[in-house]
This record gives sequence, structure tokens and C-alpha cells, in this order.
Amino acid sequence: MLNSQQLIGLITMGLFIVGTQPTIAQSTANTPTPTNRLKPQRIVFQAPPKEDKPKSTSSGGSRSNLQCPQDATSTTTSSNQIPIKSLVPPDSNYGLTTAEHPTFLVYLPQTSAKQLVLSLMTEDNQLYSQTLIPIKGEPGIISIKSADSSPPLKVGKNYQWGLMLICGEKPSPNDPVITSWVRRVVLPQLHSQHKTTLEQTDAYSEQGIWYDAVITLAQIRNTQPNNQDIANIWTDFLKSVGLEAIATQPVRL
Repeated sequence: MLNSQQLIGLITMGLFIVGTQPTIAQSTANTPTPTNRLKPQRIVFQAPPKEDKPKSTSSGGSRSNLQCPQDATSTTTSSNQIPIKSLVPPDSNYGLTTAEHPTFLVYLPQTSAKQLVLSLMTEDNQLYSQTLIPIKGEPGIISIKSADSSPPLKVGKNYQWGLMLICGEKPSPNDPVITSWVRRVVLPQLHSQHKTTLEQTDAYSEQGIWYDAVITLAQIRNTQPNNQDIANIWTDFLKSVGLEAIATQPVRL
């Protein structure tokens, strides 16, 4: 599996080799379906079977290299600030999706970086897609996805997705990098026209489909920021997989 330095090299080369101008994608998620009839409940994620996971799912980043150098010396940043982090169960660093172009959630601390690169690699370390995404630099949870023009994920295949903050004018070996894993699966028979988005989240969670569950619930949280019942469900959901450190951070989809 790729380590962080190998990924940095591939990303840097990819920005110049894979097309002369990377596609710019907006870090916004799809608008959720109406959430009328929402009933407060607790949603607990059920981890999927482990037999289809890649051999290694360890992250390529380390806490000492998870912020831009200029931010590390800034008086506006705190030493206790939560570092950049993907919203994936920490114990596995891996999740399932049913989407051809899945949406990933990432916590970003306050940063001076103006853009990031989302790269997807095949399990045999081949660059699959790369997307340049503008960011505002505000602290909070954001959504990112590869461009619609990029190749769709293939069912039954594992992909390593990596995120690099571009701290200067172009990628640098000192830029922060985090990596996680995703596998596309066939959509189970869990939808009906009578399901609310909260019920869909619960169904995804029961099936172990992490990325679909977390983005659906995040969309609900984003559109109802003052709903305490939804806030409690969101917090409990993240706590169920060990992401309590960012459960109270603002959602900026």
C-alpha cells in the first residue's frame, strides 16, 4: 500500500500529467429529500464484514504533518486544534458506498490553504482519478467528491482515496496528506418511497454502508442546524464509530 510520501509524489506528478488543467469541483453535497415526519431515534453504525477489505488500510498521515507549515506557526491557531481528519471509522479507515462518485466528508481545521487535491488510487497503486477542489479555509466538516467526468468506481473494487492540502502555489512534499479507503457495492433493497432520509440513514447503517449513511445524515444536520434531536442523533452516530472528537464541529456542506 502507498505511504504518505509515495502518495505525495503521485499527486504532484498527476497534477501535471493527468490533463493540463485538473477539474474544479465544488465541495457541496446533493440536496437531501424532505425530512418531514422525522422521528428522534438513535442510529448506530454496524460495521460490514471484513473479508473484502484491502490488506492494509492504515492512514498515510501523521499528526505532526497535518497542517500547513505557515499555519503551524500562526498565532491564530491553537496547539489543541483538531487536525485534518476524514470521517471514516478510525479502527478500519475503510467504508462501503453504493455511489459511482461517492461524497467524502472531511474535518478541516482553520487553514490558509485555498485548495486541496482529491486523488483515488486502485489497489495496485494506479492513479484512477484526481480532482482539484477550492476551499474556504474555515474550520468545520466539508464534503468533497471527484468530478462527475472522472471514471466511476467499479463495483467490488477497493480504492484508496487521498486528500492533500495545497499550502502554496503548487503541491509540495511538506503539504498535509490523509488517506482512507472505499469500496463500491450494489445497492441493497432498502429504499421505498415512504422512507424519510433519517430512515434511509438507519437502513444504510444496518447494512454497513458507511459513506452513504454519513453523508445522508450530514445533509439532514446541515439543513436543520438548530434541531436538537437531529444534533443528538448526529453526535451519537459519530460516537458509535469513535469520531466523538469532531461530533460537535460545524457542518459546512
